[in-house]
Amino acid sequence: MGFKENRSPILWIGLVLLLSVAVLMLVFFLGGKSQKPGQIPHEVLTKINQEKDRARQEHAEFIKTPAGQLWQKHPYWSPEICQKIVEGQVFPGMSKEQAKEAVKQVVEVRKKKGDKQPEEWTVEGRNREKMVLKFEGNALVEIERK
Repeated sequence: MGFKENRSPILWIGLVLLLSVAVLMLVFFLGGKSQKPGQIPHEVLTKINQEKDRARQEHAEFIKTPAGQLWQKHPYWSPEICQKIVEGQVFPGMSKEQAKEAVKQVVEVRKKKGDKQPEEWTVEGRNREKMVLKFEGNALVEIERK
């Protein structure tokens, strides 16, 4: 009687499975990895750096524009809003401060105390257009062009 004859087939199958798992673990943990865990691939880092450089350049160019200079005074306003303001655009949702920046001149302000009527500003736009801006609280709600 030899060694092979004393062992059951279940034992041999278990041994083969155990060796297969050990080989797979060695291949997974030791082979096939060219970078350490947590390390960012060089191609990804290059792309990130290119995007950062492009964003820095765009920001530097934006700061030189009138909208960028306005944004530096009011960094809590979005660059898009600043662009519209320097173009003289007024639109619902603007604050009083934004509207004042967008128009050439505020001619008259009418407030009605104790009444639910909106505050009204008569303004001259940058293109000499006459408008009446109506505010509820601090928000522009209506624009009448004359």
